[in-house]
Amino acid sequence: MSQRRYTANDITDDALDELYTNANEGWRRGDRWKERALRAEAAVSRLTGWCDDLDEYMQVVVKDTTSKHPIAETVRQHLAEPEETSTK
Repeated sequence: MSQRRYTANDITDDALDELYTNANEGWRRGDRWKERALRAEAAVSRLTGWCDDLDEYMQVVVKDTTSKHPIAETVRQHLAEPEETSTK
């Protein structure tokens, strides 16, 4: 069963305080998740930038502007979104 629902006529100060406390905890949790997501995006950006650097180095070494560094390619494959395999 669900918890008792309050109406404007019967909500108490304690119940309202509990509601605001719960809401604040949810907002703070959302803020933490957002911060983690931003840090993760920055890390992925640094990693893909490093992959680009590896490719540039490989192109200079082998004198071929289309060359891709094998480590960079492997990293990109691991970062790629998985392909859908369901047969809907």
